[in-house]
Amino acid sequence: MGSIYYQIAKSNIRKNYRFFIPRILTEMGLLGCFFIMFTLTIDKELENTTGGAYLPTIMIMGTVVLFILSFILMVYSNSFLMKQRKPEFGLYHCLGMEKRHVGKVLFHESFMSSVISIVSGSVFGIIAYKISTLLVCKLIGTEPISGFYYIKPASVIPPILVFVVIDLLTFIFNRISIAMMKPVDLISSGRKGEREPKVKWPLLVLGVLCIGAGYYIALTVKNPVAALELFFLAVLLVIFGTYFLFVAGSIFVLKVLKKNEKFYYTAKHMPSVSGLLYRMKQNAVGLASIAILATCILVMISTTLSLYTGMYSTLDDAFQAHCKVKLACYDGDGKQIFLNYDDISDMAYKAADETGFKIKKMECQEFLEVTTIKDGDRFDFVQSDKDDLGISAASILTIVDVDTYNKLTGKDLKLNDNELVYCPITAVKEFPEKFVIQGEEYNKVSEVDTFPVTSSYVSICDVYGIVVTKDAMTKIYDQQKKVYGSYASDYERFAAITFSDRSKAIKDGFEFDEVLHREMNDYFEKNDIEAYYYSDSIWEANKELLGLFGTLLFLGLVLGIIFMFATALIIYYKQISEGYEDRERFVIMEKIGMSSSEVKRTIRTQILLVFFLPLIVAAIHTLFASPILLKLLRLLLMTNVSHYLICALVVFVVFAVIYALIYSGTSKTYYNIVK
Repeated sequence: MGSIYYQIAKSNIRKNYRFFIPRILTEMGLLGCFFIMFTLTIDKELENTTGGAYLPTIMIMGTVVLFILSFILMVYSNSFLMKQRKPEFGLYHCLGMEKRHVGKVLFHESFMSSVISIVSGSVFGIIAYKISTLLVCKLIGTEPISGFYYIKPASVIPPILVFVVIDLLTFIFNRISIAMMKPVDLISSGRKGEREPKVKWPLLVLGVLCIGAGYYIALTVKNPVAALELFFLAVLLVIFGTYFLFVAGSIFVLKVLKKNEKFYYTAKHMPSVSGLLYRMKQNAVGLASIAILATCILVMISTTLSLYTGMYSTLDDAFQAHCKVKLACYDGDGKQIFLNYDDISDMAYKAADETGFKIKKMECQEFLEVTTIKDGDRFDFVQSDKDDLGISAASILTIVDVDTYNKLTGKDLKLNDNELVYCPITAVKEFPEKFVIQGEEYNKVSEVDTFPVTSSYVSICDVYGIVVTKDAMTKIYDQQKKVYGSYASDYERFAAITFSDRSKAIKDGFEFDEVLHREMNDYFEKNDIEAYYYSDSIWEANKELLGLFGTLLFLGLVLGIIFMFATALIIYYKQISEGYEDRERFVIMEKIGMSSSEVKRTIRTQILLVFFLPLIVAAIHTLFASPILLKLLRLLLMTNVSHYLICALVVFVVFAVIYALIYSGTSKTYYNIVK
């Protein structure tokens, strides 16, 4: 008997290839991508390469996201497949098969399709992983690793087990579903349509409120830390709001169109509007899912692409000087002492000569950065533990005294003790004529566009650069020292080195760093100074950012491809189900007098409306998300707004073209079924 069930199942898969092939390809693709993500998480060879340290942390997050998405897509694919097969199973039952026999046929179908999917998916993953490692190594700037060292039980077995469990769960669900249904229900299940829905006003109101709240958060978030805290709340609100508005809002709009007699009672609009309204409950959930997936694609790829392609611009913004050597250290009693700048300068030039570098400029930068709570034009020092204020509420004052400012800029600025010059480093461009710092009033003399020192807080807070007199700077230092105690800021002092060739500094700067490190350690030992060498360099930042941004871009591309595949899958299944449900309806339309061209025009109108609405919604979501995304990008030192907008526009255009191709390809299936 076992061979009979096998033969029936084999015949069913062959006859219903239109349903089984997408399901098999879905599992194959998901398993292959899951293998790539999971193996990148445990690949010690890649982790130990230059820039590979970020791979495990980022890829484990991608693996979790991919697992959730895989489960959802497999359940969705299975539910569609079962909806199409239930009438056939009901017919088997009517012809004399018991439910346990139908269950055995189902088991053989599930087993064969799972084996094909898992074997092909594993082979695909093993081959694709090699290509992926080459891409990852290219993105993070390291040499590729040769061989197929990653083919081992620890990387192959876990992904297979994950999908075996998913397949087993879907089979159990299908078996229970068939066991609980009557034969007549199985036969008629494929013909069930949706009643014309009523407007669900609570969902409509909730949808508007959720979307409005999500957009409000995105548009009004103040700084990067607050953006990080509120981002996922805004995402959840927009997701729920999208589903609510597609379910309730679409019905509301269609009913409004139906009440418009001039619009509705035409051969062009009446069939499309009535058809959409009749089954909009089913359409709405699928369309909302497509809109959310499309938004995810646009957001992930545009942000990661802008980070990676704008990395050198980010480095230039963060490193006005290519290397900053710390000249402030602490003795055994915790007292701050300053190293001799001239001695450090001599060592730097010696290290440059030894390593073939040419120093274009070297200067001593001394400044003070203090944390304040801003209220209007007031900047106060407040202990956060007493007032429950975190870094998200903070504003940073980066302060340079007027003598240092003149030395660094070559200007001849003169100030009184109650005067200052303002530079909006990352804060508001225009500021009132008065600054009130801890109760002391300072008059703004002028504003400047550039500041001679780089703040270390530009990625997390609003930073206000100000120039004051030496006495005023000392007063501000003493005021914050009195409030913050041991947590107060100390003066920062650096030897800022700029080389003639930036590209050489990025490529070979570690050689210069090594020699200078050795020279300074000898200096500490000779002068009996208890200190350690600290530098902040463009080459070290380049290595870190290349590893981080390259890994993020790879993750964004992989997840973007998976989301694109999921979008195509949903559209394909929707076209098939819509085609079978619409076929009889359009035959009736032709019988009652509509011409073939009018029927085709009705079909075209309905499909365009259904499948391009999510693309428009995704574009709107991405546009409103841009302010909060730009705040989040600041956490990764990306401050170039125009570069992000260009990347987002390019990604949208490419996605729209691919989306149109998916629509064009799947619509042919719809037309063939309807005809």
